[in-house]
Amino acid sequence: MPVRRKIHAGQVYLGKEILNALGIKDGDEVELEVKEGKVVIRPVKVIDKDTLDLIRLLREVKTSGSREDYFEEYDYEDVGGWKN
Repeated sequence: MPVRRKIHAGQVYLGKEILNALGIKDGDEVELEVKEGKVVIRPVKVIDKDTLDLIRLLREVKTSGSREDYFEEYDYEDVGGWKN
């Protein structure tokens, strides 16, 4: 369904037909990609609340321990009384 539009100030009006065909509503976020000289437009997938909470949690997690806990050899005999 080719549709012709003029670009004004870097913007193009898509119209109801195209928005409905793509499942896009006013205010939705879209992703634009140029492939072989053509523009591909698609709706951005919505991330559910639980996934957003997990992403936020992972960004806020601070590592505990010191540099030697991660980069130096560990003396395992010293941990919890474990011995050979």
